[in-house]
Amino acid sequence: MKDIPINLEECFIALSKMSSKEDIEKFKNKSEDGVTAQLHHSVGMGLRNKWGLWGGSQLKTFFEELGLWHADDMSSVILTSYHRHLNKIDLNLDKQVEHYKSYWKKMGIARIGKKL
Repeated sequence: MKDIPINLEECFIALSKMSSKEDIEKFKNKSEDGVTAQLHHSVGMGLRNKWGLWGGSQLKTFFEELGLWHADDMSSVILTSYHRHLNKIDLNLDKQVEHYKSYWKKMGIARIGKKL
């Protein structure tokens, strides 16, 4: 798929290109929890749809190789990681991934439609 990032670093570049300096500054200054909660149904939905996180993109494959399979989780990791990147905070990607894997495990679901 054309013009779709293939990893987090490319996501950061794309997000910076598609946003005004003012929007980037607002995003940077939001709380981390506010970023994912407030933007899940707007920016997050756009990322899931435009970047093929529901299927068919190398970016989805990147996240699947980390152990994530749900597009909502992927977009949340992108938003959280971009926020941390802008604020020069360690991404702690392993912990982010483990958070979502743990959530689905508690729900008894290994993948969409597949119970543990």
